[in-house]
Amino acid sequence: MKQRICIGIQELDEGWSAVLDQIGVCYEKVNYDLELAQNYSAIILNETPDSYSVSELHQYMKDGGALVELKGIHPFLHRHHFRKEHIETLFNNTSNENFRHIPYLDLFSEVEFHNEATLFEGLIHFQVWKRGVIGFFGADPSKLIHKTGYKRKRFYSESGFYPDEIVSKVSKHALLQSFVVMLRQLHYRRSLPFVQKWTSPDKKPVFGFRIDTDFADQEAIDRLYQVLHKNKVKGTWFLHVKAHEEWLSAFKDLEDQELALHGYDHGTSKAVSKTRDNISTGQELLQQNNIESDGFCAPYGIWNKALERAISDFNFKYSSEFTFTYDGFPLKPEKPFPIQVPVHPICTGSLSRKRYDEAAMASYFAQVLQRKLGRFEPVIFYHHPLQPGLQVWDHLFKLINAQELTNLTFLEFAEFWNSRAQINFEAVFDGNSVLIESDSASQYFQVSNSQTGFSLVQAGSKSDVKESNDFQYANHYLPDAKQASKLHKMNIRLLKTSFMDWKNRIRL
Repeated sequence: MKQRICIGIQELDEGWSAVLDQIGVCYEKVNYDLELAQNYSAIILNETPDSYSVSELHQYMKDGGALVELKGIHPFLHRHHFRKEHIETLFNNTSNENFRHIPYLDLFSEVEFHNEATLFEGLIHFQVWKRGVIGFFGADPSKLIHKTGYKRKRFYSESGFYPDEIVSKVSKHALLQSFVVMLRQLHYRRSLPFVQKWTSPDKKPVFGFRIDTDFADQEAIDRLYQVLHKNKVKGTWFLHVKAHEEWLSAFKDLEDQELALHGYDHGTSKAVSKTRDNISTGQELLQQNNIESDGFCAPYGIWNKALERAISDFNFKYSSEFTFTYDGFPLKPEKPFPIQVPVHPICTGSLSRKRYDEAAMASYFAQVLQRKLGRFEPVIFYHHPLQPGLQVWDHLFKLINAQELTNLTFLEFAEFWNSRAQINFEAVFDGNSVLIESDSASQYFQVSNSQTGFSLVQAGSKSDVKESNDFQYANHYLPDAKQASKLHKMNIRLLKTSFMDWKNRIRL
């Protein structure tokens, strides 16, 4: 019997399309006229189904199906098992290896817990029902990935000296990865493979390098460019236009580099008109110098209501604010906002403030590199030309080139990610092999039968899922629960840093 590997969802809206497009699965609104068990490898209940749908879902579960019940939606699990609570952070205190790479979740929201579960204190739970299995997820990813708001957070370092930065309150990448692990596990419990679009145009993960040119002079720009050029690294330069107004045309001499906008002034505002003017003035000057800019990142990385309203007046193909999302994969906000390309939000300036020397800086970024490569995630760092660390990047670029990662500019990555979302595919499992048919001959697909690794295949060929995985995950050292708790402990020093950062921030 042939089985489709496709996710059904009760109600398909923009938020859930963003979630499922980022994961890269085949998905559609549930068609209850179909034979559910053969057509849907899992079904997400993001709305309460009517009585007819519930009866069909009962049969689906008797036939060995897999359901996801979200917060507040429990047609199968008993409601008295649940409680709701507003939570800032959940720590992974279990020994479940499938979630080992997610030490904590920053949620800052009301979520729901299963009283008899232990995964993230009950946020995630699995339960057998008839011949099928139910996965409970006590939050709504489609809402949380669009939630705004930011705070200063520390980032783990094996040195024990933790750098910090203001970033999105919700750890959106970790949230989505925990949901992916649950979806995979539901498939494996049905003895089905999990199929998703690969996250790079090549078999190697993406590497990107962002440069915010804050206040830099020509000499600093050239020094950094020479390091990139020597190592054949394509970077994306977000131009602080006012600082370079007299010599903007010099940026056109940078070979194989993308130029984008960081604003005219390096300042922020809660006023829509000032924010809009700062963008438009910068854009006009770039255009006068025949510089095309398809991307934007806000000064200080701040995504606020003013920027939300202002940026929709422009035709940027992407944006990059770590107070909206950081680390992980590109994320599509709600319309009309451009796709977000996240970076690792720590730069050499962040480390310098913690008194790291260049050797310690290189060690920190090498650790981040290894953790990301262990999960086959994009590696996207950023830098400011006036900050220390040129030799750090020379060293890191050599490490990255040795890994033969897929070096893309931000525009190239955004265009790939947008085209990836448009690719349609069908995956069918016959009990031994999975056959993928797609309208793209170049797209790779990630096929896995366990949480330990995966294989990459292209459409049109059969993949034997019982063979060993070509790529194996590695959990390079991550903070344990005690260390994760220390990262989240607020103290006077962190409060002082936040206050001084706010005080010294330039206002438009």
